[in-house]
Order: sequence, then structure tokens, then C-alpha cells
Amino acid sequence: MYRRLFVLIMALSIALPAFAAPAAKKTAAGTEDLQQYVEQLRKNPNDKALREKIIKLAAGMKPAPEVPEDAERHMARGTTFARKASDNAGYRKAIAEFEGAINAAPWLPLAYYNLGVMQEKAGLFTEAIQSLNFYLKAAPDAKNSREVKNKIYALEADAEALQAGMKASAPAPEPAPAPGKLAVAGKPNLEIEPEKPLKIIKMPPSDPKKPAPKFEGNWYFKELVNGEERVYHAFEIEKKPNGDLALIPPKRAADSVATVNIFEIQDRMLKVQMKWKMKSVVGYWKTETYTLVLSEDGSKLTGLHNQQSVGNRNIDLDRVLFRQ
Repeated sequence: MYRRLFVLIMALSIALPAFAAPAAKKTAAGTEDLQQYVEQLRKNPNDKALREKIIKLAAGMKPAPEVPEDAERHMARGTTFARKASDNAGYRKAIAEFEGAINAAPWLPLAYYNLGVMQEKAGLFTEAIQSLNFYLKAAPDAKNSREVKNKIYALEADAEALQAGMKASAPAPEPAPAPGKLAVAGKPNLEIEPEKPLKIIKMPPSDPKKPAPKFEGNWYFKELVNGEERVYHAFEIEKKPNGDLALIPPKRAADSVATVNIFEIQDRMLKVQMKWKMKSVVGYWKTETYTLVLSEDGSKLTGLHNQQSVGNRNIDLDRVLFRQ
């Protein structure tokens, strides 16, 4: 009897820790392989096949891999040097930082894009072609893919002319680009996404039996920040003298500029998308997309607020907007 009880106690003492141990935190499939490949690439950054392998692996990971802090640092430093550059020495500083970014996060499209732009300015045509090709591999659905492909074809001609000893030698130092923009002088202009003009729409035809919904006014929402409730301006809907409606983005930071990509109204449904850029940070972008329904009394807009930005950030938030 006692012997059986002792065996039972011993069995439980072995089994219980297994039940008590917390479940291991799950990570995206392929994370360990990705880290291993990145380490290999750091040792041999010219391994094109391995770089393509990393880009393909990262594209299939869900959730998308986080951008390492080291890559963020190189991107910030690179954009700062690029903004100040006015000669080859300045371009080379930016190039070194963007190269650090593509080795720390080889799947990051923006790093390849900015690297290619700086290499072209420095007269490194062959290197720029390679960087822009990697950009297209990392962002195959980029809205500016046509412009980038045309830029690659133009660079191929420059590289061929340079090799043939013609006059298309490395360009003279270009003037510094306008703050917040990596423009390409005399060639197809490259932007991560082309800006779209403000859209103005007409109010939907009203049902004579129902009062027409009124969307115009300033709309706000509340959000908790460090335990404190704050009020933020979402947007303004303005009624023009001819009866059309126009959406006006809110005012944020001094160097932030917003454009309206989507402004649609159907019955009580409202969809708005604004894209933000910062004049002081080259390549930065953020989109805010609202999908909302106007309440029966017209006092609230309720629905989803999606935020996406550079670095694969994607956040969905429930929102209740009110008018002031």
C-alpha cells in the first residue's frame, strides 16, 4: 500500500512541472532561418543569391519581420547625410549608411531605393542598377515600379556609355536636394509612392423621405496616452459654395505634410485615407485610413482606423469620432 502511494507521489512530482511550465512564445515561421541568413550575409555582403533568398523568405513571413534597431539607425543617419550632401564625399557618407541598413535588414525596400538614388548621384551607375533591382524584388507591388524600371534602363545606358569612354562620365557634383526629398535631376523622378491630388466629391443624391446625412465639420477622437485622455483632430470636412464636399487633413508636426488619397461617401458610410510625409526625413511615409459610419443623429462617426507606416507597421484601432 505504502509502496504504491510512494510510486504515485513520485510520478506526480515528475509530471507536474511539465504542466506548470509556461508555453514557449511562438515566433513567425522562418525567424531562426532569417537570423542565420542575415548573419551569413554580414560576413559576405556581396552574396547576391543569399540576399535574394532573404528577401523571398521575409516576404512569406507572417507577421512580417521587425526592422532591427541597427537598421533604423542606419536609415536615419543615411537620410540625414543625403539631405546635406552636395558633393561625392557627402553622397559616399549616405551610401555607407544605407549599405549598413541593407545588411542589417536585407528585406527593407526603402533602404535599397535610397541607396540606389545616392549611388546614381555619385556616378556609381552599375551599383545603382543593382540596388534598384533589389528594391523591385523587395517591393514587387510598389506603385512606382514603372518609374524605377525606366530609371534602371537610363542607368544602363549611362553605364554603357561610361564603359565605352564616351562623354557620359561620372556626373559633376549636384546641388543639395530640397529638404525631405531625394530627387533625381534630369531623370525620371523616383518617389516611394506618387502623391495624389485632393479629391472633391459631390454629396450622394438625397432621399426626399429622409434628411440628407451631414458630414461637414471638424471631427475629433479621444485616446489614452500614458494614462491621460487626450483629444486629437482627425480631419475636417468642408462644404464648398457649389455644394461639393472637400476633406482637409489635420495640422500635425511643423514639417509633416498630408495628402488625401481617398475620400468617399455613400449613404452614411465614409472612407478616408490620408498619406503623411515629413520634410525632414527622406523616405518616411504613413497612411491613415478611416472606414466609418455616421450615426442616425449625425453626432458620431464609428468604425475602424488603420495606420500603416514605413517599416511594415500596421495597426487597426476602433474609433468613435465626434464633432466640435
